Amino acid sequence: MPHHARRLGESGFYHVVTKGDGNQIIFENARDRETYLGLLESCVEEFDVDVHAYCLMGNHVNLLLEENREHRDLSAFMKRLNESYAMHFGRTSERIGHVFKGRFWSEPVESDDHFLSAVRYIHANPETAGICPTHKYPWSSYRAYCNGGSFVKTSFCLELLGGIEAFRTFNASGSNYAKPFATSKLSKHLSPDELTHVALSLLGRQTLSTIRQMTPKERIPHVVKLASVGFTESEIARLTGLGRQAVRSTLGQK
Repeated sequence: MPHHARRLGESGFYHVVTKGDGNQIIFENARDRETYLGLLESCVEEFDVDVHAYCLMGNHVNLLLEENREHRDLSAFMKRLNESYAMHFGRTSERIGHVFKGRFWSEPVESDDHFLSAVRYIHANPETAGICPTHKYPWSSYRAYCNGGSFVKTSFCLELLGGIEAFRTFNASGSNYAKPFATSKLSKHLSPDELTHVALSLLGRQTLSTIRQMTPKERIPHVVKLASVGFTESEIARLTGLGRQAVRSTLGQK
């Protein structure tokens, strides 16, 4: 398979996702998460890369990073971080084989709106997964924004929003993603819980739950709306309860 170079953004900002191999867990306990954050901070000091947001979930990590325009150290940064953590996890968990699923995924963040959407999405991960409200989750950078005292670079986001209270309001408004990834490849990396959350933010719970009872003509704009932001036919079928043939037929009538 040919190697495809990671896309380089003009802004130097990237949304990065790294997953466990086979979607297996990469954090077994608080000590694992503390070790990862310690390594993340060490890499920030070693490489010219800033962390604007992070969230550590059971089997994946979301990061919002900014690399120096001259040094372009993101790949080296992630290689050091993942290899260092994999050594720790392999040693403590006694797992045999790869810890992470191949190369990390990244997407350039090229606008203020995209940046803010990424920050809110990253912090909302535990809420969309049904773990707890965003502000109560201890393993994201949300608390760094509210309390300070962290290696996370919070100043850029807080300046865009207008301070800590505006940041809290923005996140709480939310988990309704401002832009549900219409132009992003992130949908390929969302869990079923996250996909459901995006669909709910687009259509609302009542519409999503009653599409099956609608006439073929009535459901057209709703199915088209889901398809327009990147949901596949099979994902739309799962979310709505429609058969794939019904989804295909509906999209053919748009």
